Amino acid sequence: MLALSWVAAFVACVGYGLGSVLQSVGANSTGEVSGLGGVGRILRQLPYLVGLGLDGVGFVGNVVALQRLPLFLVQSILVGSVGVTALVAALRGQRLDWRDWASLGGLAAGLVLLCVTADPAPAAPLLPPGQWLLLAATVVPVAVGLVGLRLRGKTAAVVLAAAAGLAWTGVALASRAFSAEHLSWSALAHPLVWTVVVQGVLGTIFFALALQRGDVTTVTAVTFMLELLVPSLLGVVLFGDGVLPGQLPLAGLGFVLAVAGTVSLVRFAE
Repeated sequence: MLALSWVAAFVACVGYGLGSVLQSVGANSTGEVSGLGGVGRILRQLPYLVGLGLDGVGFVGNVVALQRLPLFLVQSILVGSVGVTALVAALRGQRLDWRDWASLGGLAAGLVLLCVTADPAPAAPLLPPGQWLLLAATVVPVAVGLVGLRLRGKTAAVVLAAAAGLAWTGVALASRAFSAEHLSWSALAHPLVWTVVVQGVLGTIFFALALQRGDVTTVTAVTFMLELLVPSLLGVVLFGDGVLPGQLPLAGLGFVLAVAGTVSLVRFAE
């Protein structure tokens, strides 16, 4: 099961990296729209649908990875998908300068350090009140997203991207918490499952609307940073995520390198 979690994490990385590019192509081909009608127009674009399918592959990989791996590691691997995008750009003929290659090297080194220092283990169980609180927290990305829909231009894009990042934070937390639960048909009514479903849909909608209003680099950067930092911190507090004994300095260095590399390369999401 542990080996499967490792493979799933990197499958998710590749799926999200390619999916984001195709989604941006589909979203930008519709012109600026708003509301549910705008989302419907975006969802009718073939590139967006293919990108959404790859996101689905990434999502399944994400859930499987979180069965045994801590959130700070899995989320770092996922946002590292921008490195996949940069490599695709290089293969398609785009010239990468020495800073880009240094960023790719830093990102790779950071992920390696996190992989060798993380302590793989199931999440500590989350008590029922905490499970329902995660579901109730859906109001946070909804409120932020509604504010974003009332704004215009780049400000709207940033706020909607934040709403997407907060929604996908809920997905990550619920997925990690659910790894401590027993699988059965009754799980379909579990609050953690509904948190994943509802917040996953909200994150997809808000991300699509953010791409409509702003450049892909900004939208992706805001979403990635929230999706990385918030779950990573809460994973330590809620689920006991940690590193191997004596490896905290190396893990910290790996996390910094992964974040710095992601920020430096996020422009390739264009």
